[in-house]
Amino acid sequence: MTQNTYHISIIIPTYNEAQNIEILISELTNTLTHSDYQILIIDDNSPDHTYDIVKAISMKKPNIYPIHRHRKMGLSSAILDGFHKSSGSLIVIMDSDLSHQPSDLLPMLEAAANADIVIGSRYTKGGKIIGWSFVRHIASRTANWLSKTLIVTGVNDTTSGFAIFKRATLESVSPLIKAKGFKFLLEVLAYSPNPKVIEIPITFANRTKGTSKFNIKEILLFLRLCFWLYIRRLKLK
Repeated sequence: MTQNTYHISIIIPTYNEAQNIEILISELTNTLTHSDYQILIIDDNSPDHTYDIVKAISMKKPNIYPIHRHRKMGLSSAILDGFHKSSGSLIVIMDSDLSHQPSDLLPMLEAAANADIVIGSRYTKGGKIIGWSFVRHIASRTANWLSKTLIVTGVNDTTSGFAIFKRATLESVSPLIKAKGFKFLLEVLAYSPNPKVIEIPITFANRTKGTSKFNIKEILLFLRLCFWLYIRRLKLK
């Protein structure tokens, strides 16, 4: 996609994030002052004109790459599209709703020198969550317990949406990823053969603007994914 080659590619899927995306890009730009990076915004035809906002920003910032998709196709699919259009040797994924703090990216990037996968972890020592309801806490803890028990061991936060991957790691597993739902990290962990994983504590702050994408459909997709990955794990034993 790009003529320029960057060391870091930050992939951010969006759908109706007009209230947040400009702030996020500004905070990333202010944080990564000495980094060689590109930001790819993959928008699923947001009715609130998120893409138009990013397009306008990209006219002034050549390392911002807006990518428009014609319909809502899901987070994992957007990440894969962004990955295939990126050039970085390190691939960052993060949410677009300001729940992930750009300042947390700095220690994650430092750790990436010694890992295949770096997870921005809510559940390792020092990590925390701000603004969630009791029900959301229980749902997230249950999802992590389920995936840790059935699929991936030794990782505290298997469902984080904030992570860094070495390009080679994603290249080796991307053909296997189903590209449905929102648990991209879980699939990468499940398909990667003995990756070196480092978890860095982050502060996850619940969105204050816009509408959450978390719903019953995503829960059902997650349960189906867990079942499929568990069956695959049994077959490989």
